[in-house]
Formats: sequence, C-alpha cells, structure tokens
Amino acid sequence: MQNTMQPDKPENRQQNQALKFIKAQFVVTCVLSLVLLGFDYTAAYSAMVGGLIATIANSWFAFKVFRGSTGADSQTTAETLLATFYVGEIYKFIFTGAMFVMAFVLIKPVNVIALLITYFLIHMTPAVVNVLASDISHSIRDKEK
Repeated sequence: MQNTMQPDKPENRQQNQALKFIKAQFVVTCVLSLVLLGFDYTAAYSAMVGGLIATIANSWFAFKVFRGSTGADSQTTAETLLATFYVGEIYKFIFTGAMFVMAFVLIKPVNVIALLITYFLIHMTPAVVNVLASDISHSIRDKEK
C-alpha cells in the first residue's frame, strides 16, 4: 500500500494544520463545557452545542476543500482551488444555519448566550493556536542561538 501523505508537500502541511485547528477547537469546546458544568448544566450543554456547531462546520469545510488534494492528481489550478473554497464556504454557511435552527428548535431549554459565545470563541481558536505556535517556535529558535 502506497503512502499518499508526504509531509514535505504544501497541501499536506495545510491539511495537517487544518486537522490541528479542528482538534484544538474540539478540545476547547470540551474544556469550556466542563468549566461551565460547575456553574450551570444548561449553560454547559449549550456551550457544547455551540462549540460543536463551529467545529463540525469547520471539519466539513476542511474535508470538502482537501478532499481531492492528495495523490498524483493534486495539480489544481488557482481558479479551481478558489472555486472549491467559495463553494465550500457557501455550503458551510448553509450547514451552520441548519445546525443553529436544529439547536434552537430541538434543545429545550437552551442558554442562547452560552451557545453563541462559545460558537464565536471556537472560531477564534485557530488564531490563538497560530499565535501560540509562533511564540513557541520563536522561543525554541532563540534558545538554539
């Protein structure tokens, strides 16, 4: 069986980074929900739902964007890649909207504030991960000098 994941290719680095962001989003969702569990059960599961909405939508987007980018046929044009991103983002918005509708219709009671704040915080997770990774890599380089 041939290994199609070659770590030196740019697509694979991007896939690995997307996977790292999705894992971080899931971990932050769980941690926030566990912290809120100590205060209010409804806020805890509402936060879990809000975080999962963001994480699942981003996972779906990453899957759609990177679906065909490994292997020998990974030579795509910039126009094709841009179209894939636009279509993926449109479907992500629709998917996110549908998950919010399901959350508000099916979950009773729901703490709207906890759900929405967690949703937005989870969207900030990749930026925080980038900053932390950058700080760590800079400190490692400084120690090596």
